[in-house]
Amino acid sequence: MKAALLGDNIGPSLTPSQHEAEGAALGLDYRYHRIDTSGRQLASADLQDILRTSEENGLVGLNVTHPYKSVVVDLLNHLEGPAKDLLTVNTVVLRDGKRVGYNTDYGGFRRAIQSQIGSIIGHTVLQCGAGGAGASVALALADLGIAQLIVVDPVVQRANELKTRLNALRPWLVVTVNASVEGIPFEHVSGAVNCTPLGMAEHPGFAFDPWYLPRQAWVADIVYFPRRTAFLKLAEAHGCRVMDGTTMALWQAVEAFQLLTGHTPDADRMKRSLQALLQQDNDFKKELSA
Repeated sequence: MKAALLGDNIGPSLTPSQHEAEGAALGLDYRYHRIDTSGRQLASADLQDILRTSEENGLVGLNVTHPYKSVVVDLLNHLEGPAKDLLTVNTVVLRDGKRVGYNTDYGGFRRAIQSQIGSIIGHTVLQCGAGGAGASVALALADLGIAQLIVVDPVVQRANELKTRLNALRPWLVVTVNASVEGIPFEHVSGAVNCTPLGMAEHPGFAFDPWYLPRQAWVADIVYFPRRTAFLKLAEAHGCRVMDGTTMALWQAVEAFQLLTGHTPDADRMKRSLQALLQQDNDFKKELSA
């Protein structure tokens, strides 16, 4: 059984190791590869070739990450679940000559907030990033009962498209769009989420300084590698409650594994596996800097 991760600069991703470890624990002959576009964004025709080659090579499917979660939609036969509403996909199942798209980011983030932050009913949330993952997070926030969502993205057209979709899907949610955090009434913000690649090893930095937020605000980052991003470190130093990206990564991986392989994974075992992989990476970095 073979699957792959498709994305840009995905060399450090722990997803392949996580999937293979759970496959081995279940007694599966399961190999999970990387398809790394390495700094060049592929056109639709190139993605079509990748999907066709994956089918010809017998892959059961692909996980899709930045920046292809939205563009891959037009190359699929069918969408299921939240992917139909969001028009963004992070898991493609190749079966019976069909390409079926799913979105496991939505459920992963929703479960993470429920377990790590708790109730956010009535909150005003600042979200940085309106791309594929941002769309999933935004819908999950709406369904968790927030009152207002402030979307910040320098690509204003992308943010406005997300606003239009949310207005149609969840008309009770108040959505505003900004190109930057300038002028945002931070004193009224209850929580903030980073849905940009900023904070990853290949994309250092942070979307905004969380010290602008009230100390009682909560702060979440969907980046899990590294686990404690600069954004979260600053927020924690400010006194905010923080949620790193590992819980979301765990639950989206659990769902994706089952979709791709057809086998039910052990969520607790996958959690231990992810924690071990993160610790190995941390130990390796310490050795390099010693």
